Amino acid sequence: MVRDERSRATRRLTWGIILIGVGSAFLLEHLGIVEIPSLSKLWPAVFFLFAVGRIVEGQYGSALTNLLVGAWLFACVFGWYGLRYGNSWPIVLIAVGVGTVVRAVDGEPPLWTRSGWGSRRREREGGES
Repeated sequence: MVRDERSRATRRLTWGIILIGVGSAFLLEHLGIVEIPSLSKLWPAVFFLFAVGRIVEGQYGSALTNLLVGAWLFACVFGWYGLRYGNSWPIVLIAVGVGTVVRAVDGEPPLWTRSGWGSRRREREGGES
């Protein structure tokens, strides 16, 4: 139980810091100090935010998957190295595979056994989460 409370506190702290950073970036843009690209091009940054949360929780395989997928999406959105969704989709398979290997080596539980996927059903059935 203490671990769950610590994990929740860590998540709140992480998201609080992220919100402070995003708010500061928008404020700096509004003041004309920095220029931020259109939000329609920045949406892949969500994967980087998820990765930060996973790193804080010690889920390095999931974090790596989020980072790699986010980087791929940025490459497609901005057209880096001529990458588009249609010609580079195998990179997603590689990213998920790398994350899966890191999760297996690190002993990180599979996605479906973590809170949210299968744990609520197990709780209803009287099992452990």
